[in-house]
Amino acid sequence: MQSIEKYTGDCCLSKPGALVPATQRCLTCPNFEASGDPAVSHRQLTTAMNPMASRDALIAARQRFLSDGVVPSGVPLPILRSWQRSAAKGIELDKRPLADLPQREELLRALERNENLVQAAWGEIESLCRETQDSGGVVILTDPQGVVLMRVGSTSFGEQADGVGLHPGMDWGEPSVGTNAIGTALAEGYAISIIGAEHFLTVHSVLSCSAAPIIDPSGRIAGALDLSTTAQIPHAYSLALIRRSVEQIERRLFERQCGRQEQMRLHSNPYLVGGPHEGLLAFDGDRLTGANRNAIDLLNLSWSDIGIIRFGQLFSVQHGSIQRNASSDDCIVQTTSGSTLFARMHSPPKAVPKAPDAPPSKEERPASGERAEGEPRVQEVLERLLSTCPPGTLRLRRFKAGHLIYGSDEMDSGEEALLIIRSGQLRCFSSFESRELTLFMLNSGDAMMIHSDTMLEVKKDCEVVSLRQSTFHRLAEEHPPFALAVMPAIERILRRSIKMNEAMAFHSVKYRLVRTLCDAADREGRRTSQGVILETAPSLEDLAMQIGAARQSVSTALAELIRGGLVSRIGASSMLIPSVRKLKAELDSLR
Repeated sequence: MQSIEKYTGDCCLSKPGALVPATQRCLTCPNFEASGDPAVSHRQLTTAMNPMASRDALIAARQRFLSDGVVPSGVPLPILRSWQRSAAKGIELDKRPLADLPQREELLRALERNENLVQAAWGEIESLCRETQDSGGVVILTDPQGVVLMRVGSTSFGEQADGVGLHPGMDWGEPSVGTNAIGTALAEGYAISIIGAEHFLTVHSVLSCSAAPIIDPSGRIAGALDLSTTAQIPHAYSLALIRRSVEQIERRLFERQCGRQEQMRLHSNPYLVGGPHEGLLAFDGDRLTGANRNAIDLLNLSWSDIGIIRFGQLFSVQHGSIQRNASSDDCIVQTTSGSTLFARMHSPPKAVPKAPDAPPSKEERPASGERAEGEPRVQEVLERLLSTCPPGTLRLRRFKAGHLIYGSDEMDSGEEALLIIRSGQLRCFSSFESRELTLFMLNSGDAMMIHSDTMLEVKKDCEVVSLRQSTFHRLAEEHPPFALAVMPAIERILRRSIKMNEAMAFHSVKYRLVRTLCDAADREGRRTSQGVILETAPSLEDLAMQIGAARQSVSTALAELIRGGLVSRIGASSMLIPSVRKLKAELDSLR
């Protein structure tokens, strides 16, 4: 039986002074949550019931709530508010997601705008994927408006997610698609789960999602982290996992944005100072310029205090009296509210003149298109021959990515042939009992001799020139610059293959991975103010085949490099190397 009491406030669902059921009041009314009705309390964890069993009943209850204002039992207050906001935006319950995928250029621009967030989040996204892989869901990172930047996880569920528009580039903000974990977490400002038919759009009722906003050190929302599964998967522990991951992402954002400022690390427990759950403050002089959630909670601050409040308004000690870089048990501070905290101050790093990167040694020099002093360019000599040689002397062909080239098909009357890469990229590999090993990669300007067992996979659309071995010998005599350009290119491929065998015999998976990334950075990296970007970084499977290791071993080694800040992912196919010099220095420590 509904409780009846007199309400005299201003309410959009009732007239002042009227007798109104408490559960039919406007959700923005004062004291609404004080009614004592457990049905409208904020849910920290999802309900234990099967969401699909109550799907139709919940959809009907939502329609009654929106049309008549009757609050359904068991639905948390934030979701009811979100339903109201969604209806006020004019979103139709039966709206279908857009079928058109966003343009690649649009997604790349979005990734560039949110580069700091993506770099800070990638390691946690990979960890969260591993921890939740049994659920068969996906982990999603969005920008502050709810536009999906990344989606990583189950391939099978990914197909279902595509069907409801849950893919990179799509807008999942509340004003666009109504109640959903991403949009509602951004709108409400805290973590929330949206289960099955609690979503506003009927088509989204096949999903269960948990999300939390990511807040940067200045208090602005930087994005959202989401875990989405089918509606049948329980989300009882999802919010705890999401909150833990967001805490670490925010910590990395703090380190990236406040790394040049004086920092204070604090906690009420001395053993937790320096750990993952410590409070973090950044100061410019004595003015507070940044913080993380833990510090906001420890000091009972609001995000609006950032940039305004001074050190002396927080602590009862002078700013200059706290020891810099002291251990936590040496530094006890009193807050102006009377609390005792353990703290550690860190002075900003002093600017050190950057030493120029040492030129690579002959052994370390990347093979693609580089040559010794005075050595002719393969491409230049090749272009002259293509324009002057009689038709049929050189065989020029174009192949699409994914095409396989077999040596036996390239040999004319059993004679070995020379293959020169005019453009694109190919992978030379060996196969045995359904297992593959990448021997080396071929890029523009590379050359190799083809024999009957040679197998090549086109990785990027390419143009190749092939000629019989006897033709090569003749052209070498008639055009000495051709021989002077091609022979060193063949030697480089041979040297690369030998190094591959040596690495597999004498070096760890991590060493081989670092070596491969360094070579890729030198060969095809794009230099930016943030570091060197590999636009089309190899996938884990490609890396595993290149260095001759198991995919899981490569994943573990790559995760270590990401945690160490030596590399970071940018979206699904690009990678950032902040300092190639530091990455190469890692090779020395791994020898």
